Amino acid sequence: MTNSADQPHPKPRRRRLRRVGVWLLATKLIVAIAAVMVVFYYVGRPITAPMWLQSRIEARIAEVMPQARVQFGEMVFVVDEGWRPRARLRDVSITTPNGTEIVRFNEFKASFSMRSLLRGVAQPREIALSGVVATLRRGTDGRISLITGNAPTAPKREAATLPQLIGQLDQVLNTPALSALVSIELRALTLRYEDLRAERVWTVDGGRLRATRNGQELALAADLAVLSGGAGVATLSANYTSDIGETAADFGVSFAGVAASDIAAQGPAFAWLNVLRAPISGAVRSGLDEDGHFAPINATLQIGAGVVQPNERTTPIPFDGARSYFSYDPGDQLLRFDTVSVSSKWVSGQASGTAAWGGIGAGGQLTDLVGQFTLTNLKANPQDLYPEPVELAEADIDFQMKLNPFRLQLGRLQISDQGKTLLVDGGLRADPEGWRLSLDGRMDGLEPERLLALWPERLKPKTRKWLAENLQGGAARNID
Repeated sequence: MTNSADQPHPKPRRRRLRRVGVWLLATKLIVAIAAVMVVFYYVGRPITAPMWLQSRIEARIAEVMPQARVQFGEMVFVVDEGWRPRARLRDVSITTPNGTEIVRFNEFKASFSMRSLLRGVAQPREIALSGVVATLRRGTDGRISLITGNAPTAPKREAATLPQLIGQLDQVLNTPALSALVSIELRALTLRYEDLRAERVWTVDGGRLRATRNGQELALAADLAVLSGGAGVATLSANYTSDIGETAADFGVSFAGVAASDIAAQGPAFAWLNVLRAPISGAVRSGLDEDGHFAPINATLQIGAGVVQPNERTTPIPFDGARSYFSYDPGDQLLRFDTVSVSSKWVSGQASGTAAWGGIGAGGQLTDLVGQFTLTNLKANPQDLYPEPVELAEADIDFQMKLNPFRLQLGRLQISDQGKTLLVDGGLRADPEGWRLSLDGRMDGLEPERLLALWPERLKPKTRKWLAENLQGGAARNID
């Protein structure tokens, strides 16, 4: 049996353990306080990553994305107030493993989800790119492709329509690495738009594009300045909304100062504008259904002062301005004009009616339209033939318009004037030598006073003067 007096006393050992525990706790507390102080010190202050860290990050990206190589010139970290870390990369280049450029931009900024970082996962919440250069191309078959690299063999994305191409962004947003992403912004965007079907090229400079995700909804907004080779710069704003993973979408475009010929080149619904030389401002709204088909287009156009001139040899017909609201249904290929108003010294008035496609030529170009319109509040004074414009109550017109070369064939022009009816048929052509007009008219009757009012003083002035002085009464019947 062992004597209790010979056993070692346990209290000194407990005291030593307690002291060690206190020192460890104090050390951790001091380190935590120091870390907090360091973090507070660096809040809002940029920290440049050393080269060894940048190299490790590039290598890690290559492991995660073996199909791409990412290189950058400088990496800077910033911790914002609110404890949200941000990273900024300069001179970023993304290439394929064999060196073909995919995209290049001057600056990349990203803010990250702190919750994901605490789990050891870097998931960006917001991304901003600056200095992106890309080419958007519409082929002769109408398909749209996007190329972001400068090399001839640069990868590209392709779709049947521009909205469907935008819809491919859903595939990117559904990747696990971007599950926390709520916005992407492109600034200083330079975009070259090549329309091989219309044989036209436009350049967008200094553009801004923002994509925002709210739950399952994806919204895009763009502000662009368009250069088409002329002296002026047109502005364009666009928006697009859809549910991620769904084909159906709504989109709209508003614009200012766009040349009529540039709008005419965008599709058959606008081809009739190609006979005008004038700036146009307005808005267009449409969408896609679940099968990817275009919904009806609704358009409002404010046409500035300009001329009607199908080719360079035709004498320009001036107008002060025009306004149009119309819709286009791709299903029945029918344009419905709720209102068209024209203000001009030659002719002014309002019109409403419909125009159906007559045919589509090579490259998807509209060849002709067949229209039926009612004209009201007409005032005419071509080439200042009259001291005051002549007023006509109403007219109905049926016509076929061929666009290239321009031909306007009248099937019927019925003019109602002071209880009488004038029927006109014929045609107007824009030949290489200039305008060519041919008309045949028939009228049921005309009073002498109205005859002299409609007879310009400069046309056969001696005959007109003799009739004005000597015709005392009577009526004309069955005029041809």
